[in-house]
Amino acid sequence: MTEKIKNEILSIHPNFNKEELNNGLKYFEEKSYKAKDIISEKGKITEYLYFANSSVIRCYYIDKNVYEQTLWMKPEKTFVTEYKSFTSNEKSMFSLQFYENTKALCISRENLLRLYKESNDWALFGVLLTEKLHVTLIDVFVNLLANDATDNYKYIEYMFPKFIEVAPLKDIASMLQVSPVTISRIRGNKEKH
Repeated sequence: MTEKIKNEILSIHPNFNKEELNNGLKYFEEKSYKAKDIISEKGKITEYLYFANSSVIRCYYIDKNVYEQTLWMKPEKTFVTEYKSFTSNEKSMFSLQFYENTKALCISRENLLRLYKESNDWALFGVLLTEKLHVTLIDVFVNLLANDATDNYKYIEYMFPKFIEVAPLKDIASMLQVSPVTISRIRGNKEKH
């Protein structure tokens, strides 16, 4: 798993000094999680940045009608946290959940800030990761806002096929802000063609 996180870090910051990279990875802890484990809970401060080995992660909240509403999903082998809570040390407005059993490498905010102070490469990685997340977020939201439900489903299916495999239909529908019936129709129409 260490190689997977190294590859992801190097894809974000290709010129990372190998010694500094390896020294920083010592601050990451490996933890095991079961499917449906909540890794960040609404109302609590998010303390870790996660790198999941094999599970899609979703961010959701409970609406006023007590229904779960999925805001976004992230694929495995990417960095994820509830960023507002993690960076501001405020209580989270959302919960994060793994869909599958997985191992994850986790680093506390305290240790990540220590790395930022001690290493220019780790500090640059933090900036580059933030930029990457921002651009990805804009790309996804612009795409989802500009298209209809069918095109959005096709986009998710093309860009993030594992979401379709592991996420319940209700979560995909919620994320796309359509009903599960609409997703069923889209799937049915695809099978006819």
